[in-house]
Amino acid sequence: MKTLVLGMGNTLLCDDGIGIIIKRYLEQKLNTLSFDGVREIDFVETSWGGFRIIDILTGYDYAVIVDSIKTANKPQGYIHHLKPNDLLPTLRLTSYHDINFATALKLAETLNAKMPSDIDIFAVEVEDNYTISEHINPELWESIKKCSECVIKLLEKHQLLLNDKQDLELPEIKNANDLCKYYTEEYSGIN
Repeated sequence: MKTLVLGMGNTLLCDDGIGIIIKRYLEQKLNTLSFDGVREIDFVETSWGGFRIIDILTGYDYAVIVDSIKTANKPQGYIHHLKPNDLLPTLRLTSYHDINFATALKLAETLNAKMPSDIDIFAVEVEDNYTISEHINPELWESIKKCSECVIKLLEKHQLLLNDKQDLELPEIKNANDLCKYYTEEYSGIN
């Protein structure tokens, strides 16, 4: 099953970058494991939504999307697990000059684009997604590991991590130095 883990956000807007940081954190850990056979998990990150999300999702059977969300209904760091029909608008998944996520999926269906038959969305509740800063608030650091564990459980459920139970212990992020290896814009995986 061709699978996409998509991190969304903007690492220049404080907590808004958490989706991209989680994607990098997961990618770094999962790429260190050896797998029997071919692993069909791609890791992609983007700051865009709307029409562009169609191009990113096309050709995949399953997708996990990780992003920030600001509902003010849950505490900072709360991890929402959503399906496309449940999705609340976020900065990238809807805009005044583009289409929202649900409309993009419907348009892709109309265009007969091969979109994932199953999409899971993890949205981490944030408070500050507008301040220009290349740092995620320390209150969210624990959410990086917790959300990554949620994604790994789904990948295991879909039998995408057949690795003979290798060490999937995720590192703690205790300080800015632990975080910085996931937070450099020289990172080679940026699309």
